[in-house]
Amino acid sequence: MQHAPQQHMDSIKPLIAQILNSITAETPTELVQVYEYNSDLERADLLDSYQVHPFDEAQQALLREIIVRCVRERQVNRLLHAHELAGTGFDSGIVFLMIVRDEIVGALAVFPTSPQIFSTEHAARLMNWVNMAGALLENRALSKSHAIATTIQRTAQILGENPSPQDLVSALRDHLLEPHVSLCVMLLYGPLHENRPNGPFEHLEVRGTWSRRSGSAIGLGVRFFLDQYPDLLEELETRKMLSFNSFSEISGRVDPLVNAFMKGERVRSLVMLALGAAGRRLGVLLVATDTRHEFGGSELRGYRAVSEFLAVSTMGHVLQQQHDFVLRARAALLDAVTDGVLMVLPSGTAATHSNVLTVNETFTQMFNLTATQAQELTLEELIERLQIAEDTRLELAQNWLSITVRDPSTQTGEFHMIHPQGYPASIEWYSAPVYQDKRVIGRIFTFHDNTAQRTAASLRANFVSRVSHELRTPLTSIKGFAQFILEESNEPLPPMAREYTQIILNSARHLNAVFSDIIEITRADTGELKLTIEPQDVHDLIRNAASLMEIQYRARQQTLVFELDDDLPQVYVDASRFTQVLTNLLSNANKYAPANTQVQISARHIRSPRQLPGSAPNDVVIPSVLITVSDEGNGLSVDEAEQVFLPFYRSREAKGGKIEGTGLGLTICRSLIELHRGKIWAEARKRGRKGAHFLFTLPTVTA
Repeated sequence: MQHAPQQHMDSIKPLIAQILNSITAETPTELVQVYEYNSDLERADLLDSYQVHPFDEAQQALLREIIVRCVRERQVNRLLHAHELAGTGFDSGIVFLMIVRDEIVGALAVFPTSPQIFSTEHAARLMNWVNMAGALLENRALSKSHAIATTIQRTAQILGENPSPQDLVSALRDHLLEPHVSLCVMLLYGPLHENRPNGPFEHLEVRGTWSRRSGSAIGLGVRFFLDQYPDLLEELETRKMLSFNSFSEISGRVDPLVNAFMKGERVRSLVMLALGAAGRRLGVLLVATDTRHEFGGSELRGYRAVSEFLAVSTMGHVLQQQHDFVLRARAALLDAVTDGVLMVLPSGTAATHSNVLTVNETFTQMFNLTATQAQELTLEELIERLQIAEDTRLELAQNWLSITVRDPSTQTGEFHMIHPQGYPASIEWYSAPVYQDKRVIGRIFTFHDNTAQRTAASLRANFVSRVSHELRTPLTSIKGFAQFILEESNEPLPPMAREYTQIILNSARHLNAVFSDIIEITRADTGELKLTIEPQDVHDLIRNAASLMEIQYRARQQTLVFELDDDLPQVYVDASRFTQVLTNLLSNANKYAPANTQVQISARHIRSPRQLPGSAPNDVVIPSVLITVSDEGNGLSVDEAEQVFLPFYRSREAKGGKIEGTGLGLTICRSLIELHRGKIWAEARKRGRKGAHFLFTLPTVTA
């Protein structure tokens, strides 16, 4: 072990003694003292003294308090009078401050046999000795700082990068602690949170220990919860260092567990140092002795320097721990996701170039490509490595490489492949930007194997479709015979028979419409509904659909009002299916709105998400055309607006007013619009606004 600081302390004692002897030779004195001042603790430590008569501890404590008061007042020399020295046994004295580079490092106090002996000239001569004592203390501090710095540097080289707290405590034991130290403990705050690096914390955890009695690494992991010591820790964070020359000074401020631990280690004196770096609270360092010891200012300054080294070293360890924890957590999170995940970051100067940052385990299983292999590739190279059909590869390359990595838009799609396990798989993919501080830094792709869902949906759809077809056959017969009885029978029917036959006919027609709608929905949801999608003019589509409803609107003396932007772009759409959607919405408005009212159809070009109404879904494809159908009826409640697109849902007004309908029309509308990559939704009624509002979007030709 090396203890150069203590050796240097021993080397200046003879020089301090010579100064004291010189002063007593020039001035009749009863007491001359040299103090070292610790600004951190605001404490004066007696280094040496010359005294004619012995002094008890009470007198010495009073003298120490007087020295501290003189330092606070910061007078270069201070004459003391009898009323200031009450209880010390002196009637007069003078205190000289030792100041080095504007910092008070100590004080020299002279208590003469007669107060009349001091003159300005005499005080000036004593200042020479004061300056010499100050120079000794400065050299002592510099020597100790150099020794500590050298030892810390050597220790840091031995430890290498990011030493653990236990490594640091072991290094303290071997190179930095004074011989009288019997215990050293490092405790770190916890728990650690990535987004709350400076707390609030719940506990201090023992992370490194050394004891002369018990050895190293004893009690690691023990936690002391902070709510047991609020005042003590608050004082420590304020003053950064606390010194207790007797264990009795602290025993009443800690819980029984700490008391028992301290007694087991026979702690008599203790220093607590706050560990912190870069504005972060890290923990606490405890240094203790098993004999009563008064920690001197020089020793405490050494511990302060050591604690700063420990804090920086611990900071590196904590940051590395946090970094490793975050990486492990993110990797575990990605691997826990049942969908394949791929993240890319921009690379090079070209806006479209990107490199693979990471993939998860599901992705590697889905595409038979290891994470190491994927992380060495660009996105373009990755596409070439995927085991998919060539036409699918070209389609994905066109979609994924057509936008920049930092583009804020989202993309979705689907492709088919042969899974490594040998079955035909249907893969849905979704690509979205990744943000950091409101800035796009990359893109993430997710891949969902929906083969099982598609297979189950197809089975359900085929079953429902087949059942519907089978039921429509007897329904056709029932409807035909009912019509024949009502229209073709030559014999008049009794009134009751005619009424019942009409009910049979109406019910058959209703069931036939329900089965037709069910077949339409299942075909749309399973992808069996074939669309003839072509560029279409929105103005023509809307006016053609509205003309089909003219008779119904005239019958109720309702008026259709058009508000269509002049510069609407073309949309890719199946014209007949668009007509089906719009006539369905107009038919509802016709039925639910009062007679002699207006129904409004509006259309406008949406170029950015900011132009969408607040009720719009988050995943609307931009650019698009937004079409709104609104009436002057009672409108929808909030619950009804959310449920109205569910199969067989009927609003309270529809049930109460016995308005005809199957409850499937809006469900069909939703399926058809989503087949066109659009979105449809309803808005609830608001104060000051009448009627129902139905809105849907269709991507433009350029989307």
